Amino acid sequence: MLIKQISRHAILSILLCSSSILVLSQKIKADKGSFGIDESNNIIVWHQRNIDSISSLSSKITGFRFGKAFKVLDSISLLSYSKTYKIARKGKVYSLYITDLPLVKMKVKGPINENAKVLGRYEYFDTDNYIKSSVGIEFRGNLSLTYPKKTYDLEFWADSIKDKSRDIKFKNLRDDDDWILDGLYNEPLRIRSFMATTLWTAIHEPGYQSAEPEAKSGIDAIFVEVFKNKRYQGLHTLSESVDRKLLNLKRNDDGIIKGELFKASSYDGAPAFTKAPKFNNLFPHWGGFEMVFPIVDYESHWGNLAQFVDLVVNGTDTEFERLISEKIDMANSIDYFLFVNLLRATDNLGKNYYLARYDKDGPYFFVPWDLDGVMGIIQDGKRIATTNDILSNGLFNRLLKVNPEEYKSKLKSRWVTLRQSEFSSENLLGTIRMLFSQLRTRKLYEREYLIWSGKRSVEEDYEYLELWLKNRLTFLDAHFEGL
Repeated sequence: MLIKQISRHAILSILLCSSSILVLSQKIKADKGSFGIDESNNIIVWHQRNIDSISSLSSKITGFRFGKAFKVLDSISLLSYSKTYKIARKGKVYSLYITDLPLVKMKVKGPINENAKVLGRYEYFDTDNYIKSSVGIEFRGNLSLTYPKKTYDLEFWADSIKDKSRDIKFKNLRDDDDWILDGLYNEPLRIRSFMATTLWTAIHEPGYQSAEPEAKSGIDAIFVEVFKNKRYQGLHTLSESVDRKLLNLKRNDDGIIKGELFKASSYDGAPAFTKAPKFNNLFPHWGGFEMVFPIVDYESHWGNLAQFVDLVVNGTDTEFERLISEKIDMANSIDYFLFVNLLRATDNLGKNYYLARYDKDGPYFFVPWDLDGVMGIIQDGKRIATTNDILSNGLFNRLLKVNPEEYKSKLKSRWVTLRQSEFSSENLLGTIRMLFSQLRTRKLYEREYLIWSGKRSVEEDYEYLELWLKNRLTFLDAHFEGL
């Protein structure tokens, strides 16, 4: 009998350890860092991925301890992500939401601005990690600065002195010190940019992948829930930044410029390949591009890029046909053109992309960026239901016109291939349905729009997106078939 009692006790101890919580007298104690409490909106969000294990330990839950004791107002026998629980402390009633998304909490004393990072404290919690760090925080974006829900640029620091950065790894993302918390405010369903970002990395890998196995073709991101100064901020994506490290570009060597990285940051002509102005290496901007890497001895290096843009803008058809494959990665340009047109990314051909090259004399390639105004909306979230047009710029116009190396035939063939895989209706619509279903059934939309009011129901926004995508695919199939 004693042996049986010991066995039961041992089993119970194992279950308790595996669930990372303590169950005492049918009261659940949450791990430190695993929850956030918004006293203004009476919301508690608790990260817990082992709810089945917790529920199996007790037939009835009578209370929780989130730092302090809370009692359950209605009987709880089974925990679920799809339910809202009413709990109370000292007569104040809170809505408790359980999430399996990572939880981010930031504390900042001074006002945040878009010009310089201010010191803050950052906590990140998921089942596998509890990370605490000093962090520099600033607002990022242009139009997004006008939104009530903000997007943040983060730089992790080793201490509060700010003189040494700290690399941190979140889930399956890279190990780095620079991160972005995107507020997704202008996306009614909060899924477009996440889906677009993951779609690009699914269809395209760097042309130099064999030489740099760790190189990425674009950023990755994860969904997180955010608190700032103990106020719930809703759903964000935590994403990587585009830089030399992400792409594994070659560093300079004895004064020789090897890898290069430019950001298409404004509509001044060069990013759209409609203008090729003179350049001056004393300045970090040229024609709408911003020099990201390299900047050596406070000088930019525009010569190679300017030569490429000039070929597109001013070169003869003969020169263009002969030289263009040396200047641009043709496979990358095909994928980027199809990608932008699938999404109808109206803001990503004249700006909002990166242009890079891996090594000296190598071809340039596109890296997508800022993919929020896509799939039936523009940058401010306004619906634009157009599905029957083709987006282009000066480079793609010339590729289609001059047709070097049977560009049009390759473009058509690649569309057919992608439509049988990542661009298939089943894959695209299935991904949208999955993301929408998860956010809706797990109450993400409910708590998101408790804080940030929506113009329409999420069901209406979902129906619009699905119909838009079906119509877009029908048009593009006919268009590329007719090339």
